[in-house]
Amino acid sequence: MTLLVTVRNAQDTDTEFAYVARERSMRKYVEQTWGEWDEANTKGQIAEDVLHGRLSILEVNHEPVGLMRIDVHATHVDIDQLFLLPKFQRRGIGTGLLQGILARAKDKNLPVRVWVLRVNPARTLYERMGFHVFEETQASLHLQSAV
Repeated sequence: MTLLVTVRNAQDTDTEFAYVARERSMRKYVEQTWGEWDEANTKGQIAEDVLHGRLSILEVNHEPVGLMRIDVHATHVDIDQLFLLPKFQRRGIGTGLLQGILARAKDKNLPVRVWVLRVNPARTLYERMGFHVFEETQASLHLQSAV
């Protein structure tokens, strides 16, 4: 079965789903890294992103499966968020989305940057797609694609 992946702007009615998607995909890594999950702060960040039109909802066959926030700067494209519900991970969805992001950035002659928590296995996806570490912190790795 072919998966039809679409991206749409998040609306106010998407904030609860966006929280659930972020919590289910990231909570264990956040807790492993910092010891706690801050529900109020996370919900506040999501509401702020929706309010300012910065958050997109990812859908497969019209079912919400994740969220994404991409920021385009003069020097690079920043993947600030790319979260998929666990049952939709490892099905090629993230790879397809990344291929599209990389192609659009290449057209603008810009590298793509993303940061991942060290304990997050998504790091292997980015490395497989040609990203390399350009900065490190105790908790995270900052990765960048070639132009």
